[in-house]
Amino acid sequence: MTAQDEHAPPVEDLVCWVGLGPGWVDLTLTTGVRTEAEALARRAVELYGPRGLRIEEQVLFDDVADRAMALNAEAPVMAAAFYTGTGEALADFVIDIYLDQQEPGIADGDAADDPDPPRPGLDEARTLLLDWAGGGTAGTPEVTYPDLPAGPAVRVRSQVRTRQLLGLVRHDTGSLTYAVLPPGVRSLALASFTWRNMAQTEKVTTLADELMSTLRVVRRGQPLG
Repeated sequence: MTAQDEHAPPVEDLVCWVGLGPGWVDLTLTTGVRTEAEALARRAVELYGPRGLRIEEQVLFDDVADRAMALNAEAPVMAAAFYTGTGEALADFVIDIYLDQQEPGIADGDAADDPDPPRPGLDEARTLLLDWAGGGTAGTPEVTYPDLPAGPAVRVRSQVRTRQLLGLVRHDTGSLTYAVLPPGVRSLALASFTWRNMAQTEKVTTLADELMSTLRVVRRGQPLG
């Protein structure tokens, strides 16, 4: 846990866990410094070894270290990336926990006695995710409501389009985002997957769905179930 701003709502003491299967590399940093990212990169290179790599070891090392630094820029609860058997990155993953930002007592006097401010419902979470996708979305986002072991969720898959050089260069990125409402807690879990090879969209979607089926969010001291 990091020190909170004195005006921020209290943070729940939660355990957020996912089961990273084959191909997923844990890139979570505790300090956020480059030396820690490079230590992860060395372990990744050792894990793959020289035989199966389609790329040079130094390329894999630099990719893992750079990716770890980028994914941890906002200090998520967890960060990871999926690498193919030949050492090429396929998808990024980050997950974080959010509390409702409305402080008790601001809207009305009776709310001051309520220590548990409400969190968004599924419809509000859907609006949040669609707003987050922004105006750069190509086409209509795909919205579903999976019932995950971690709790009810809303899932938004979209294709984000960015333009560079006065609109002459177009780059599309796949995005799959889940907002999960774990029962028994006030927090909302927000998980995001991104990828650049749009031809791999269905594969990444399957990997993401499988990973999210392992998600557990509980109060510290409670069993993961």
